[in-house]
Amino acid sequence: MNQGKIWRVVNPTIGVPLFLGAVAVTSLFVHYQLLHNTTWLPGYYQGGAKAKAAAKAELPSTPVAMASTQAKP
Repeated sequence: MNQGKIWRVVNPTIGVPLFLGAVAVTSLFVHYQLLHNTTWLPGYYQGGAKAKAAAKAELPSTPVAMASTQAKP
């Protein structure tokens, strides 16, 4: 273990929970920033692409020939 001498300065019962707590806080901070500073991640969590595809599939489609004849006066 390369950094084994650190435990002569910091007690492992204090150092290990402090290290793991710092990792957890950093992870939560990064995820919070991703949720609030991107536009794609909240949609991804809500199933954005699947929800849009399902909504698009439910819409009644108009045939192309019928749409073109209705456009002419």
